[in-house]
Amino acid sequence: MSKQIRGIILEGQSCSGKTSIFNAIKNCHLSEPDAERNVIYLAEHYSQTLNFVNGKLQMLDKEENLRVLSDRISMLEQLNNYANAMGEHSRRSRGLFFVFERFHLNYAFCFNDITSNEYLKLEQRLLNLNALSVLCTISPENTAQRLTHRASNTNEVVTDEGILEYIKNQQQFIDIANTSTVPTLIINTDDLNWDKYARMILDKIH
Repeated sequence: MSKQIRGIILEGQSCSGKTSIFNAIKNCHLSEPDAERNVIYLAEHYSQTLNFVNGKLQMLDKEENLRVLSDRISMLEQLNNYANAMGEHSRRSRGLFFVFERFHLNYAFCFNDITSNEYLKLEQRLLNLNALSVLCTISPENTAQRLTHRASNTNEVVTDEGILEYIKNQQQFIDIANTSTVPTLIINTDDLNWDKYARMILDKIH
């Protein structure tokens, strides 16, 4: 396992706080005295299964999503190998810090795959890159409020069925996270304290 690279993978459903924590980590990381000068932040559009393409929603199939995830990991591996080939150096000068949003746990949820050799190899590669997964969650009793707040900005309609489906899917994410070989931190984001969560996460990967 390389000491020259470390990173965070933010997972969870919409409204769970992934993007808010993503942005808070950027600010908190900059305040670290030995913060890496080499950083990669990739939001969900570079790895998730569902995206707008030319104005239309398109979903990657299982093999396509696996290829995308593998390509993103290969990028990190190549950069890390390059840094290691130059010999000993400080974290600040040539260390590499990365943050991904919606990655392997999202894939596992969408395709119900936690046992295939391809998926297990992805997890091992992330483990070798010192990745920490963070699953953002909402308490069931607060789900309706968070979904309603989002709907007020998107003209969506929040239904009882939608709330129950959200809670059910969140439990599935938790179950997947608990089987992962990649170290995983499950964070409840009810109090919306994004800077606190960011600091908690960064403290875990020092």
